[in-house]
Amino acid sequence: MKSSKKRKKISEKILKTLKVPINKHLPLTENEEEVSLRTKEEIIDRIISLAIVAAKAMEAPPEKIDDFIERYKAYELFTEEEQKLLKKTHLTQNELIQYSWKLECIWLLLWSVNLVSDIDVPADTCNAEYVFETVFLHSKQELLDRSSIKPTSDILDSLDFIYRAHWAVREAQINHLEVPSSLDEGVVYERHYTLNWLVNYMDQEWEEISTDT
Repeated sequence: MKSSKKRKKISEKILKTLKVPINKHLPLTENEEEVSLRTKEEIIDRIISLAIVAAKAMEAPPEKIDDFIERYKAYELFTEEEQKLLKKTHLTQNELIQYSWKLECIWLLLWSVNLVSDIDVPADTCNAEYVFETVFLHSKQELLDRSSIKPTSDILDSLDFIYRAHWAVREAQINHLEVPSSLDEGVVYERHYTLNWLVNYMDQEWEEISTDT
C-alpha cells in the first residue's frame, strides 16, 4: 500500500517535469485506510445527472433534455441547483459557461469507473462529443454493467497530484502570474472538485464541495 509521503513525492516529481511550482509545505493527502469512495451507482447517477445538465448548457433542445430525464428516470438525481437550472427557459452566459465546464467532472468520473481509459495531464479540455456518446448511447444498466471502480490508490494518486497542481494555479492567480502552460486552470479546478466528492472529502455533498489548497 502506497503511503501519503510516497504519493506526495511522486506528484512533486511529475509537477517538476511539467515545470509547475511546488509547495513543499502542503500537507499530505489521505491514506487509503482513511478513505471511503462513493459507490459505483452513486458515480453513475452523478455522471447521468451532470451529462443532462451539461447538455442543457450546451443548448440541446428542450425536448431532448426532457427525453434524457425520462429515459434515465433522473428526476431524483439532480441537486436543488441543478433542478432550478433545468426549469429555466433561458440560461445566463455565466450559467452556460459554468455548467458546460461540468463536462470535465464527467470525464473524471468516467475515468474513475473505467469508462475512459486514461486522463491526461490537465492541460486541455476533454472531448465533449465522446462524453455525450459514452453516456447517452447507453442505458443506466448498461453503464453499470460496463463499469468498475478504479482502485482507491489510483484515485488518491490523481487527487494528490491535482491538489498540488491546484495550489500552483491559485498562487499564479493571486500573484497575477501566468498559469503554467501544462495546466488549464478550469480543468484543474473541476478535477479537484470531483475527486474530493469521489473520496467523500469532509462528507460534503455535491453542491458543498470545497477545494482547499
